Amino acid sequence: MAKRNMESVVTIKDIAASCGVSISTVSNVLNGKKNKVSEEMSAKIRAEVERTGYRPNYLAKSLRSISTKTIGIIAEDLIVFSSPSIIEGVMNCCEEHGYNVVIENMRLFGRWSGRWMHDEALFQSALQPVLAKMDAMNVDGILYVGGHEHTVNKLISANNLPIVMSYAIAADKEIPTFRLDDVSGGYDVTKYLVSKGHKHIGVIAGEYDNTHTVNRIIGIQKAMFEEGILFDPSLIEYSTWNKAGGYNGMRALIDKDITAVFCMSDAIAAGAYAFLKEKGMKPGEDISIMGYDNQDIASFLTPEVTTVALPLPEIGYKAADKIIEMIETPLSAGKQITDIRIKGNIIERKSVKTI
Repeated sequence: MAKRNMESVVTIKDIAASCGVSISTVSNVLNGKKNKVSEEMSAKIRAEVERTGYRPNYLAKSLRSISTKTIGIIAEDLIVFSSPSIIEGVMNCCEEHGYNVVIENMRLFGRWSGRWMHDEALFQSALQPVLAKMDAMNVDGILYVGGHEHTVNKLISANNLPIVMSYAIAADKEIPTFRLDDVSGGYDVTKYLVSKGHKHIGVIAGEYDNTHTVNRIIGIQKAMFEEGILFDPSLIEYSTWNKAGGYNGMRALIDKDITAVFCMSDAIAAGAYAFLKEKGMKPGEDISIMGYDNQDIASFLTPEVTTVALPLPEIGYKAADKIIEMIETPLSAGKQITDIRIKGNIIERKSVKTI
């Protein structure tokens, strides 16, 4: 193809894809920020620019230089319990800094239940139009709010807008990510139960390949090693994150000589309570139950469930603070920590007995 024809169609996104790098990396090279990109990669990008005849759209660039004081929020689904609290934290930060927000709700669970989590094409069919819409609205930056922790591919702004992740992970490791410290969560729960005298601890987890599950089990193993307790994989029941999962998990663990169960969600804890009630057993007396998430159900059950409160507003606030920093001082940062994990805290109630 002749160079003149390619000038009208080649974009910075095409250059990035061809070189296997992010749009921000190409932008750094074109803008002379050599300290951020290796000389070898810089040469590769410049060669691709020359080969394709790519020319930056300086008119669009000048329009983007006019700040709208607006952040675009892309939410995977607003019905997920974590999303409202994260967005509340975002709103608090934006109000303090005089920023407006626009929210695009992809409604992934509402439209497709959990099917999108295992269908990349389906997921991208929702993500890419929303990204294009954000570019068209001339927002100053994009803040992505995940519905659960997973890796998001192709999170790229054609306008090279700054992007920050919350409650999910970007495949592009240059994008700052704010998420739960699930390793510390599993560690703290185990340490708490051991401090109450429990050494035979069962676990009712989510799906075995879920990132939250994996990281919390890493924390459990670390705590047990420190306490000199042999980690027993047979005491872990992988299930679903709901009441039915807790019921089935408790049924599988009940005859395994355990004194306490760590339920990886409060909904799971509700299912464990239901099974124990059928067996004529009392949570917090016959067997201790620990939940996770600090959802309303944890305080509705009898006895109220000792659980872990998630730092969701803090995740939202810090993610918003970061995107505002990237908008207002784009050249201030050198090499930054881009994976920021934030700890929850234990809410002590009545479901764990000291033995």
